[in-house]
Amino acid sequence: MSRLRRSRRGLAIMAVMGVLFFVGRILWANGVFSAVPTGFAGSCKLAATVPGVEDIEIVNGMVFVAVGSERGPDPRDGIYLFSDDGRLRKLAGGPKDFHPRGIGSYRSPDGSGIFLLVVNRNSVQPVRTGTLFNNRFSVDTFEVSNPTTAPALVAQGTIEGGLLNDPKDVAAAGPGAFYVSNGTAKDGLSAALTSLGILPGSNILYFNGMSFRVVAEDVYDARGILLTPDGNHLLVASLTARSLKSFGREVFSGNLTEEDGVTLPAAPEKIVLDANGSVWVAAHADLSRWRNFAKDARTPAPSEILRTNLLSGVPQPAQQVYGNAGSQIAAASVAAGIGRRLLIGSSLDNKLLDCLAP
Repeated sequence: MSRLRRSRRGLAIMAVMGVLFFVGRILWANGVFSAVPTGFAGSCKLAATVPGVEDIEIVNGMVFVAVGSERGPDPRDGIYLFSDDGRLRKLAGGPKDFHPRGIGSYRSPDGSGIFLLVVNRNSVQPVRTGTLFNNRFSVDTFEVSNPTTAPALVAQGTIEGGLLNDPKDVAAAGPGAFYVSNGTAKDGLSAALTSLGILPGSNILYFNGMSFRVVAEDVYDARGILLTPDGNHLLVASLTARSLKSFGREVFSGNLTEEDGVTLPAAPEKIVLDANGSVWVAAHADLSRWRNFAKDARTPAPSEILRTNLLSGVPQPAQQVYGNAGSQIAAASVAAGIGRRLLIGSSLDNKLLDCLAP
C-alpha cells in the first residue's frame, strides 16, 4: 500500500471516529432514548395554577416562588409567597415589566432583613403579534419589608450590563455582590450547537458591586446556581454536561476554581438548597422531549426530581425522589424540599405541585 493511500485511509478513519464521537456526545448529552422511572413514595396535589414556575428560594422559613413562563410574559408573573396552608400570594412592589427567571437571596448581618435578587427577563409588545420577550435582561434587588406580618417587595436597584447575554439564575454573595449563570451563544448556529451539547455556551459572571467580570468560562449550558451555606463553594447545574459542578470560591475576590462534581442521570435545570443542607434538582431525562414540549404544549415531557447531599461543598451521588411521565406535571424545572413537603414547579407547565412524603 502506498504512503498516499495509507494517509488517506488514516484520515478517513479519523474522520469516521470524529463523527462517531460527536454523534455519541449528542446522544448522551441529550439523553436520547432515556426514560424516567416513575413513582413517588408520597402524595401530591395541585397547589396553584400559574403561568409557570421558574425558581424557588427558601429564606428564614419563608418560601419565595418566582412565577413566570418560558412561553411568554404574563401579567401574573412576579414573586409569590407560599404559605403553610398551601396557598400562593403575589407580593406587591414588583416593577411593571417584571418576569422573574431566577431568584437568589441574602440576609442582613443580624439575620432579620431579607433581600431578594431576581433575574428579570424584560418584554416588548409589538403592535400585532402580541407580547413577547426581548433580549434585555437585568438583575433586580428587593428588600422584603415586614416579612413576618405583611411581606412586600421594596425595590433597591436594577443592574444591567453588556455581559448579561442570557442569564438563567443568580446567587447572592452578600450586599451588592452576586454570581450569575449566563448563556454566551448569540447566533443561530452557536445556539444550536450549544443546545446539542457540542459547544459549552455558558459562563459564570461575578458582580462585585461595581461591574461584571467572567469568573468561569466554557460551562456546558449553565442553569441553576447556589452558594453553599459557608460561602466557600458555588454549585452550578450544567444542563448538557448532565452534571452538578462545584467551584471553590475565594470569598474576598469572588474568583472561582473548578473542583469536583457529580454526573446525574438527567439534565439538571434549577437547584434549591433546603434547611437540612440537601440540594434538590429538577432534571430532564430526554432533552428532545423537553424541547418538543416547549414548542408544543400538547406533547408533555417527563418530570424527574433528584436529591443530593454535600460533602465539603462537593455534591454526592444523587437519588431520584419523584418521577412522572408528564401527566401530573410536565418538564419540571425546579423543586424544593421543606420538611416532609416537596414543591415542584415547571416553567413550561402551568402548575405548582404540593407533595407530602410519607
